[in-house]
Amino acid sequence: MIDMRLKLALLSIAGGAALAGCGQSDFQKMVVAECGANGDSADCECVASELDAGLPDRVKTAFPALRWPLKPDPQDREAVNNQYLRSAGVDPADRQAVASLRQEYEDTYYPLRNQVRTACGGSI
Repeated sequence: MIDMRLKLALLSIAGGAALAGCGQSDFQKMVVAECGANGDSADCECVASELDAGLPDRVKTAFPALRWPLKPDPQDREAVNNQYLRSAGVDPADRQAVASLRQEYEDTYYPLRNQVRTACGGSI
């Protein structure tokens, strides 16, 4: 009997660990949090999933700096946004590289935004 309980406990732990790997990405969590903070009627989980699937990784990495460049507190703004840009492989001092990333963002996010609005009842 104890042996069976141990097996059930191990199966339960293994199942929980498997499900934990199926969670949201950091990008999706950030989008859900921002969407929820906006008080919009959009399905935030849907918005996060659509954007995660539709945006290139490089744009997702720098998304906060590209989408909300004035969001961080003024004293932290440059450091925070520059860190996002560096994480995306862009030197913040290289204006051409920043412009290229911004163009990639505009070329992918803006068309996707309309699709997300239709699918999810809103966007961010």
